[in-house]
Amino acid sequence: MSSVMHLNLRVDPTQYIPQIRQVPGYDYIHLIRQPKYMIDSSLLNEKVHYLSEILSAQKYVKKNNISLLHAHHGQLGLLLLPFKEKTNLPLITSIRGADATLAEGRVGYYENMKMLFEKGDRFFPVCQYLADRINAWGCPAEKIRVLYGGVDLNQFTYRPPQQRETQNILSVGRLVEKKGHHILMQAFQKIKNKFPNATLTIIGRGELEEPLKLLATQLNLGESFRILKHLPKDQVYVEMAKADLFCAASLIASDGNVEGIPNTIKEAMATGLPVISTTHAGIPELVTNHKEGVLVEENNVNQLTEALIFMLENRDRWEQYTNAARRKVEENFDQVHQLQQQAKFYDELLGGEYGGH
Repeated sequence: MSSVMHLNLRVDPTQYIPQIRQVPGYDYIHLIRQPKYMIDSSLLNEKVHYLSEILSAQKYVKKNNISLLHAHHGQLGLLLLPFKEKTNLPLITSIRGADATLAEGRVGYYENMKMLFEKGDRFFPVCQYLADRINAWGCPAEKIRVLYGGVDLNQFTYRPPQQRETQNILSVGRLVEKKGHHILMQAFQKIKNKFPNATLTIIGRGELEEPLKLLATQLNLGESFRILKHLPKDQVYVEMAKADLFCAASLIASDGNVEGIPNTIKEAMATGLPVISTTHAGIPELVTNHKEGVLVEENNVNQLTEALIFMLENRDRWEQYTNAARRKVEENFDQVHQLQQQAKFYDELLGGEYGGH
């Protein structure tokens, strides 16, 4: 069995573990840059290695029977270019959002990515929106394969929306600008008079924790609002079961940072939680307005307010939305199928330009 050498940012449960460790027909080496990026020790095994400790690329590849290199972020693709040049192995780079932008002030990034597009063999953007962006940057269309991230449908099981009196709104995502939590909080404040018992819970951690808490005070949200620090997946599932609505108010950040398609929306849809989101980035590839949920313009407090009111006043439509949403996830975002698709893309490279595996 061939091995794929995967390089990702860090080892933790949010960092594409199935796409590294569960691709059918392929063994793996799970590479990170240095030991400090080993975040979750429960995921440590003999296949976790450190790029900083590899002295000879050729010897390493031979010893570990590596046939493919897969970087799980644009910057990591750049890091693996010298490795590719020394070993002549095909290099795949996943494109996930920020790495298709000039966000975060990375000097020379655009020029470096143009070099990666020229020298890399395949690019796996996580949605068509990002595929179009990197194509516009100069990535040849024949090197691009859209590979949606999948959801574990056994973990996120469907149950119809509950007909109950609560009005609990949930959002899950890092506390960063592109998640749009500040827009959701303002919209929530606008519905409080009409729905005095409504609650808003945001699950996540990040650099905007204190500014968001300050905003909650300024908006006088009181006990109707809470931020829960990053929770394990099973605890997120518990919070989803308590929620009535899921909202992802994603937007383009002021530095240009964008999403691909947030996995949290897919997970909410899989569980039968009615969804409100925005027309940002790849989200319309997942949600069609008034079919699988409700979409509004990004960065628009008034439209989001109207959508929250519409959903809370029209519970009779929820089951129609959530049935369509579950079907959409089953058809296009099933983790088992997406991992099989990933293996086919590997096969295509190895069986074509690089010989069989």
